[in-house]
Amino acid sequence: MTVLDDAVATIAEPGPAGVLFWTGAGVSRGAPSCLPTGWQLTERAFAALFRPFTLDVVLAYHELLGWRRGSVCPAEPARTRLPRLETALGAGAQQGPDLIGEILADVRDARPNPVHEFLAAHLHAGGRQLTANFDLCVERAHIDRHGRPPRPGQIHHFHDAISDGSDPALLGATLARIERGFDDTDRAALVGRLRGPARRVVIVGYSGSDFFDVDVAVADLPPGTLDSLTVHWVNHSSCAWHRPTPRPSTAVFDVEYGGPDGILPSLAGHLRRAGATVEFLCGPTTALLDGLAGRWGFDRVPPPVLRRPSAVDVAVDDRRRTAATFLYFRAVGLVPEVRRLLAEEPDVAADELTLTRSDLMWEEGRYADLRRWWRRQPPSLRRTERIGATLWVQGRLLPAYGWLTWHRRRASNDAELRLIAETEARVIEHMRLVPDLRWLGRPLGRHAARWLPQPRQQDGLHEFRRLTDVSGSLRNSTAATSRPESEAAETQEWFLEAGNVHAALAYQHRRLRDTHRVGTPVAELGRLYRAQQRRAEILGSTAASWRVLLLPRAGQVFTLREAVLGCAAVQFGTWHRVRLLGRLLLDRLRSRIRPSPPDHRHSLP
Repeated sequence: MTVLDDAVATIAEPGPAGVLFWTGAGVSRGAPSCLPTGWQLTERAFAALFRPFTLDVVLAYHELLGWRRGSVCPAEPARTRLPRLETALGAGAQQGPDLIGEILADVRDARPNPVHEFLAAHLHAGGRQLTANFDLCVERAHIDRHGRPPRPGQIHHFHDAISDGSDPALLGATLARIERGFDDTDRAALVGRLRGPARRVVIVGYSGSDFFDVDVAVADLPPGTLDSLTVHWVNHSSCAWHRPTPRPSTAVFDVEYGGPDGILPSLAGHLRRAGATVEFLCGPTTALLDGLAGRWGFDRVPPPVLRRPSAVDVAVDDRRRTAATFLYFRAVGLVPEVRRLLAEEPDVAADELTLTRSDLMWEEGRYADLRRWWRRQPPSLRRTERIGATLWVQGRLLPAYGWLTWHRRRASNDAELRLIAETEARVIEHMRLVPDLRWLGRPLGRHAARWLPQPRQQDGLHEFRRLTDVSGSLRNSTAATSRPESEAAETQEWFLEAGNVHAALAYQHRRLRDTHRVGTPVAELGRLYRAQQRRAEILGSTAASWRVLLLPRAGQVFTLREAVLGCAAVQFGTWHRVRLLGRLLLDRLRSRIRPSPPDHRHSLP
């Protein structure tokens, strides 16, 4: 029996009502639907909303940073990691919420294709479905064949669907809509179908890239929840049907960022941890569906007729394109491109320009200049937090703590508290790492648990992950235990999934610190630290480039001249420069008079 025959027999055995289909954009490619895949929609969004060659610029940065992604099917080579569609659409939508509807114009009125007709027959036979798609092609096929729509609850669009009269801004098509995860209703709908009567799930045309909502919902399931569930994940391939060699079901990291060499979607790992059996299959999708159609008495499913999706006409003038491009580069942290477009005075909100100028000065390491600049700005919550942050990053920890604590205690609402508290917690964390203030940082760290807010995904990606990171750091230092190596990696993964290369770089720095071992050879440290420095230079951040001097045993990697240049290039406080140079000299002295001790975890002094 061939792989295809075996898969068809196994999946078909419980009948249509015993199978849950989970579908994505791939099922809508064939004619007459001719809808774009996720990648084609990304190309469309960049071409319609942004300046020419913006997509090429982003891909070039990803390639320079070594940001690549493998494939489950060996026949498909690794490729440069693609920008996230929802991040691009979110930046474009700030120039007009109607633009999303224009980008998805062909989705609204798409006609069903043979795959949709198969899925409609599956619903009519008592099956249930989950879909990431915005189109209503399956429902239309059901009406065409049976004269009525599917029964309520049979098919769940977990990112909503676009139809006549619906608001495209409510779709799960922008980062702002998905970064906070599912609400209780959508989470219950998705989980309820996975825990329902169907004992087999067939995933077709779906990439598994819904990191912020689907992954979170499945990851929250207790072990054993899906013990009797078998998932057959079909990765479309034009090659002969086969089962790919099993690989670790880890999240996907790029090689240059030092992650595991995993190629499976992280959703597969979450399903397995909840108890499901997950099997990957590679081959033509319609061949599998046609085999199931024959077993279940449905109409046959021919190979798809593929045509280029129809072009859409989106009216965006040059002024709006420049503004959208500027906002996109801001969202993904491409500092050189932001600096270049800022000089053209893009037509964006004044607050956005203020924060941009602040961020650029921060990346240049001009902390003293930045604090003076913020003091000239009108009073605001952000002004208060940024003044405290510049004191902290200069190493002026006592003034930073006093300033932030005073303002936190006078916060009038939860938003003010959360913004200031996270930076104050960073100050305390830093105190616990420097010898002259460790005595104060320890009791303050224990006390911080009383006032530090709990991280909440509903507050958005940046606040949620930053607060999660610093909360974990203080918790482990209070318990006198090392930070788990996975904590910084997890936060980095969140930002990588959002496409924010700059934030991912910051947490790569954290990973280098958390995973450092005293027994690591100096040559290996040099490779890791200088690679980190090169990535920071690519992203135009002088501050991040020289922040590598703060990493463990950096004095054994960088020369005294480089250390002095780094301290001069960044506006650290005077005492912080003394701390830093003293520690770097001590590193060099230790390496000469004492060999490296046996391998064990190490934390910054």
